[in-house]
Amino acid sequence: MKKIILILAALTLICLYAPPAYCADAAGPTVGIMKGQVAPDFKLKDIQGKQVSLSSEKNNVVCLIFWATWCPHCVHELPRYKELHAKYAAKGLKILSINIAANDPLQRVEAYQQRAQLPYPILYDAAQEVSRLFYVTGVPVSVIIDRKGVIQYRGYQLPDNVDQLIAQLL
Repeated sequence: MKKIILILAALTLICLYAPPAYCADAAGPTVGIMKGQVAPDFKLKDIQGKQVSLSSEKNNVVCLIFWATWCPHCVHELPRYKELHAKYAAKGLKILSINIAANDPLQRVEAYQQRAQLPYPILYDAAQEVSRLFYVTGVPVSVIIDRKGVIQYRGYQLPDNVDQLIAQLL
């Protein structure tokens, strides 16, 4: 019995004082959808048919917005992205607008882009694969990803300090 207690005590000490290289998160953030995690890669076509992937934007700060034309909160939020694009696109900010395609035909999304004159790509998630990948259960959902692919913000709208956050990431 004493041997078992000594062995357990020794294992406990080893676990408590193990160098960080043995820690589970020492290798870096895991892939996921929350702040501090690496955003999962995806590929979608924009409304012109061009394929876009998140991994192709690794050198940029990326803002994702999941939205729909029928959502009043989304329609309110999209002009804020248009302002961010105007301020920061030349400095390395890439906005990827992802229409969730739920009750939102492609023709309606195209008409909305023309009417609102949105200058950034609108990706159409026809099969809702990316929406499910990011666990989008309501819209709008905003995700800000740094140049290393790590999520720095996730919420139902842009944060109040969005300019400060983007300036820090650029």
